[in-house]
Amino acid sequence: MLAGNHKFIGFTFLITFQLLSFSIRSSAFLDSIFPTVTVTLINEASHSVYLKCGFDESGEYKGLQKMEPGDSITWSFVELIFPLRWCYIHIDEETYGAFWAFTVFLQCHDCQWIIRDDGAYHFNHYYEVWKKTRLFFQY
Repeated sequence: MLAGNHKFIGFTFLITFQLLSFSIRSSAFLDSIFPTVTVTLINEASHSVYLKCGFDESGEYKGLQKMEPGDSITWSFVELIFPLRWCYIHIDEETYGAFWAFTVFLQCHDCQWIIRDDGAYHFNHYYEVWKKTRLFFQY
């Protein structure tokens, strides 16, 4: 009997999630619950950097990209159920790794990043300062 209830709860959750997904763009109420997040990265390094992050229109990760000094990229997505968006960046032979371009912890809907010679910096809207982010998955 318990297994039957468990399946019903799962099915109910799936149907609810699908209904919300189809109507996500049409409701101001749902837009307040599931806001659109925009992520912008700007290369302020003194040289080209390589990165893998961002999405194309179909929602797929873009391939490896080269950013020249002064270049920027921007992408947006709907925040559904605690999304995580990461970027891998290769600044030079000593500075490379991944960072979370968006997590709920960042508390931003317009997430701004700059890439400098010594790493990636996120703009903290609360303190209005650029904060250096630790790169991880350094091989």
